[in-house]
Amino acid sequence: MLPPIFQLLKEEYQMLRSVTFGSVGPGRYAKKDLPEAKASVDPEAEQAGKIEVVPSGPDEHQATTQDVQLGALRKEYAEPAPDMVAEEAVPDAKGREEKKMARPSPPETAGPPRSQSLKGLLDEAKSLHERGVAGDKEAVKKAYELLKKLRRLAPQNRLVEAYFGSATALLGRDALDPNERFKKAMKGLKILDESVARASENTEIRTLRGYVSYRLPEMYFHRTATAIEDFAHLVSRYEQDPSVFSTEFYCQLLFDLGSSYKRLGRNQEAESVWYKLLSKTKDAKFLKLLKQEGMDVPDFENIGPKPDPESAAVLKKKDEMLREGIRLHGLALAGDMNAAQGALDVFAKAVEVEPDDPLLKAYHADCMSIAGRQAADPGEMFRSAIQGMKALDSAVNSSPDDVKIRFLRAYQSFRLPEAFFHRTATAVADFEYLAGRYEKDSSIFSRETYHQILYDLGVAQRRLGLEEESSRAWKKLLSVRPNAKYKAMIEEQRGDNLFRDPVRRPSIENRDAYYKEATRLHDLGVAGNKAAAKLALEMWQKAYEKNPGDTVARAYYGSSLALSGRDATDPNSMFSGAIKGLVHINRALSRDRNNNQIRLLRAYLAYSLPEVFFHQTQRAIKDFRYLAMAYEQDKSIFPSEVYHKIMYDLGEAYQRTGDGERARKVWSRLLSENPGPKYEALLRAKVGNTG
Repeated sequence: MLPPIFQLLKEEYQMLRSVTFGSVGPGRYAKKDLPEAKASVDPEAEQAGKIEVVPSGPDEHQATTQDVQLGALRKEYAEPAPDMVAEEAVPDAKGREEKKMARPSPPETAGPPRSQSLKGLLDEAKSLHERGVAGDKEAVKKAYELLKKLRRLAPQNRLVEAYFGSATALLGRDALDPNERFKKAMKGLKILDESVARASENTEIRTLRGYVSYRLPEMYFHRTATAIEDFAHLVSRYEQDPSVFSTEFYCQLLFDLGSSYKRLGRNQEAESVWYKLLSKTKDAKFLKLLKQEGMDVPDFENIGPKPDPESAAVLKKKDEMLREGIRLHGLALAGDMNAAQGALDVFAKAVEVEPDDPLLKAYHADCMSIAGRQAADPGEMFRSAIQGMKALDSAVNSSPDDVKIRFLRAYQSFRLPEAFFHRTATAVADFEYLAGRYEKDSSIFSRETYHQILYDLGVAQRRLGLEEESSRAWKKLLSVRPNAKYKAMIEEQRGDNLFRDPVRRPSIENRDAYYKEATRLHDLGVAGNKAAAKLALEMWQKAYEKNPGDTVARAYYGSSLALSGRDATDPNSMFSGAIKGLVHINRALSRDRNNNQIRLLRAYLAYSLPEVFFHQTQRAIKDFRYLAMAYEQDKSIFPSEVYHKIMYDLGEAYQRTGDGERARKVWSRLLSENPGPKYEALLRAKVGNTG
């Protein structure tokens, strides 16, 4: 039976797992209400008359029919397929619309024209997609596989690409593993974004992206703003040309546009849209929906913002609080517990003075989250983090283009453990936004900050299993010639030359070579490389099982178990790995107390474990002090860089326990030993030495 604290965490995890993406398409509307996409087929296909459609159904004959059609297409037409999305009408200088000329018909062949076959297959994929939106998981898988084949046949077809993106997001909706959910959803969104960028006027593509974005949980994906953009575009298209889709669908778009505004706290805009809806229809369905939203129809006149100008005194007081709060916030991020509480107090007062200021609310939320990390009660830690998440989301929704607010939310999301909070997707979205803003205007923050954002973007993407996207982010970083440290950090994360030929991998019979390779993989795992950590666990487990009395093998096996817990996707595995790892290291050290290598492993495992759950910081302090004294007596036991790191982290550990005086003494001593530029600036800030 799990201890009470682990049972609490298990319940928290089950709550997070229960978060669903909802339907990711407009599946609740009748098919006739959706955009017809009249301009989505080549002109020659429209003239071809009746088109045979492959029957939809789960039987094996259906798959065989699809494969025969696809095979015939590949055989008859090896050249790229034409884009089935017709060119949009382009207004000329006099306001008239000129249609681009239809492409010439393909040469006659023994088989059916390709445009007919492609349309039939796409119609089949759409039918499967629609069933998937309604909840049919098997239909989702079939749609995805068929669209994957269609992509190969028509790589330039924007509509196929858009449906493939939506089907990918549906796979995420149905995935059981939370990491797989996020990975598929983000891949689907990326494909849909690219489709809209290439065919921004296509109503069917806009509808797909709009409803995928609308159905994703805002707390994790922050795509409601995209839904607003697409719904507003579709509403505008209908108001220009009511033939693009039905009045029923137009009214539904207005309701969902208003709901999207409300979700982001933009209530006046929501009311304005819903007032327009009331002027367009008296349908009982929409009146009921609006009533459920708390709308009072008689009060929906003269809606508009009511400015409340700030006085000079309020502005001055707010500015003073902001400067002091930001100073303390910076110290809190560096680990100063007293500063964390001080910053929280300052911003709490600032929010009382100016409750509607999004930046003040964002800083207050981040301080709440930072202070919560040191809470003795795990429940309080979770509450602080979740309250901070919600408040930061509200601040971003109020001021989506405020770089400072985006920066705060990005790094709060990046710090939170993914297995508990699932906020890495939020960090990715904010990092991408910040990098994009800098690339348009390099004055918004420093070049070094831009480099750090690109590096952290790659780390966050790897955390979600988005290896291709991570590689692109790091490639971009390296292309702008950053500080040399980033190249080393990226190589460490990627584990370049990690996978050596297994045939050439050292045999366990060659102990020294085998241990050297296993240690290399372990150290790469400590640096964040999951693949290396997995290989290290395999090698050290083999070594420990071969010789259970070997204390070094047992200690490294324990440390590797803890690493596997760190990289787990659920809290139970995280805690199990950490606890089992700690037991193995403790037992190894009890049999070999003078082994500094084993003590160093235990020190850093104890130091890395969350204090609120494991209460191991005092153990880390004792081990750091032991190792520092051992080095001072014999400087050959490990390199000076290791000693400097031990001293710096000893100070951090003291500060974590609230012993700021001892922390400053340790850091002052380290500073006097000239540890080099890596630590000097950090130490001067911590000990308050500005000279």
